[in-house]
Amino acid sequence: MSAASNACFGSEFTNFLYAPIGQDNSGMPLSVLSALARQDVDPWEEAANLTQLPEEEAVSHLVSLLGTLPNATQACPDPAAIATRLIALLPRKPQHALPRLNLFAQADLEKHSEVVSTLSFALILMVVMVLGVWLIGSFQTSGQSPTHSTPAPNAISQSPPSNQ
Repeated sequence: MSAASNACFGSEFTNFLYAPIGQDNSGMPLSVLSALARQDVDPWEEAANLTQLPEEEAVSHLVSLLGTLPNATQACPDPAAIATRLIALLPRKPQHALPRLNLFAQADLEKHSEVVSTLSFALILMVVMVLGVWLIGSFQTSGQSPTHSTPAPNAISQSPPSNQ
């Protein structure tokens, strides 16, 4: 991963990545950053992945990474203790907040379902009512016999005056 792509990760991993692990066989100090880079693992990506794992699983994964360090016999005298210390440096989200979000989402979904079903019922009821009014009106007009209306005779007839 290039330095530009590492910029998308903030400084939340600084304490973890620059934490000392120990020394390699030649006496060089090892940090998490250098140890992961020696294994061709992107340090920022690995830190982000470890943050997403449950703590015990993250420790276990980091122990396996530390156990495969090349030229690092002095680096990790107790990999489990070092991994536990290092994982504690990663930013963590509270575990209890995740289920709460799901509960709120479930409650919102149930409210939404109730609203949709109520509106659907109201819409169906309105369609049935309009259809009923239309049918009643069409039966009433078809039940009446057509009447031929004749004009009522005028009391005063207007006829042309005769010339007698």
